[in-house]
Amino acid sequence: MTRRRAQVLVVDDDRISRLMLTYRLELAGLETAMCDNGRQALKLLRQAPFDLVLLDILMPDMDGYSTLEVIKKDSRLRDTPIVMISSLGEMDSVVRCLELGAEDYMPKPLDALLLSTRVNAILLKAELRELRKEFQQVTNQLADAAAQAVHGRLPVEEIAELLNREDVGRLAQEILRLATATGIPPTRLS
Repeated sequence: MTRRRAQVLVVDDDRISRLMLTYRLELAGLETAMCDNGRQALKLLRQAPFDLVLLDILMPDMDGYSTLEVIKKDSRLRDTPIVMISSLGEMDSVVRCLELGAEDYMPKPLDALLLSTRVNAILLKAELRELRKEFQQVTNQLADAAAQAVHGRLPVEEIAELLNREDVGRLAQEILRLATATGIPPTRLS
């Protein structure tokens, strides 16, 4: 299975800073898009999913704080990890960003190694969250199949979907084997 490259949106009104960030991220093997204000960022985020957003705080039109607030209130966008970046080194700014839901805060100028390390850690954390959600769904599917088997029905199609999975395939086989051994008739989903 080929993994897709992570998509990172860089939002900064400073052109040089945007270019430097995207260059560093692309060197690290990530795909990037960029824009120079919060309104454009929201438009791009609503058009296509991004795995991470690097968001400057001080921007004209719509600053990073306002953009972060809108993202976190939007049910389609709220799970997107946001890393705030700024030349503001004040602790109040850091705390405000984290309280608004930012995943992290990085001061400018950004160190290339620190940027790469934090971005990779955040992307890994997000990937693990997604795997956990998927595993929970599959576990619930198996639990439902087992519950139906207890009540004398065997949802064959539901179990068949899970048989070839590495993580739960064996458990699905055992539910199927036990149900068949006890004479529970297979049922079709409709």
